[in-house]
Amino acid sequence: MKVIKRNGRTEELDVSKIKKCTSDAVKDLEGVNLSELELDAKIQFRDGISTEEIQKTLIKTAVDKIDIDCPNWTFVAARLFLFDLYKKVNGMNRYNHLREYFQKGEKEGRILLGLKEKYDLDDLNAYIKPERDMQFTYLGIKTLYDRYLIKDSKGMPIELPQQMFMAIAMFLAQNEFNPQEWAKKFYDLISKFELMLATPTLSNARTT
Repeated sequence: MKVIKRNGRTEELDVSKIKKCTSDAVKDLEGVNLSELELDAKIQFRDGISTEEIQKTLIKTAVDKIDIDCPNWTFVAARLFLFDLYKKVNGMNRYNHLREYFQKGEKEGRILLGLKEKYDLDDLNAYIKPERDMQFTYLGIKTLYDRYLIKDSKGMPIELPQQMFMAIAMFLAQNEFNPQEWAKKFYDLISKFELMLATPTLSNARTT
């Protein structure tokens, strides 16, 4: 059975990849069950199904299970949404280098020119904590995606949450005495949700 990947290529269906995704989504969360997620998804596998359709079905299944008695399903849904977002932005299940993010954003005319030149990007890239994405609830990551993540001319996202937080931190720190260290301080405050930024800052800091 063939599946269609996001880049349009087809490959044989590998159920182990789906199980890896669902296992990671429920890892270390109480009150959620891997088998329950997979069974309730009722994915109708067919030749030519897209990997995106499979992921959307899993996300919807987790969202539908969120209630007051099982609140951790919101984190399952958020993780599944994030795994999908990683693929949309990078075509892989991880963060790319901060430099690549800035170059892509500048090419699209969406990232402020001259900002990255004020910093040691290798140092800041190493400071980014992708695991902080796991703090998001489904509503939180969905709101961030819909309202604040930078999109290209086709409406596709070109940044991930921690890249967004670091870029905002860099924008806020650029006029400080030691912008490199202040960028890290601002990043920690923002990415740990200890500092809640106003909508204009989330939308406009780092953008053209």
